[in-house]
Amino acid sequence: MSNIFTMCFVENNNQLLLQKRVKKPFKGLWNAPGGKVEAYESPIEACKREIQGETGLDINNVSFRGIITVTNENQKRSDVLMLFHAKEFSGSLCATDEGEIAWVETEKIYSYDNTPESFTYLLPYILETDSTLTGKMIYGKKKLELFDISI
Repeated sequence: MSNIFTMCFVENNNQLLLQKRVKKPFKGLWNAPGGKVEAYESPIEACKREIQGETGLDINNVSFRGIITVTNENQKRSDVLMLFHAKEFSGSLCATDEGEIAWVETEKIYSYDNTPESFTYLLPYILETDSTLTGKMIYGKKKLELFDISI
């Protein structure tokens, strides 16, 4: 059985909201916040719930940006990652047990060595286009083996 997850790129001028993960996958790395879609909720509802719960922000005018399958060769299944983008929000950042959160200058993210490789691959598609993405990511032994995106 596959799971459905959300990832939301929350943008504020030239900064992006990142979260330092405390759980697998990517434990200890900075990534866009998001999480699992629960029973009886839509992906957009899950996205908003996850952002509010993990950061304290309420996001508005959320744009659906795409869908990607993520396969880990060890698990022999694909999960679904729903991508979202938001530039409007209200509220204040607050600490949670989900991981440290911070606004990071977008240009600096590309030179970070503490973000997942797949995140830096996705970033320009999200921030520099308005297109809807589809594609797949395949992981081998803790390494990204294939990143294939179509616009």
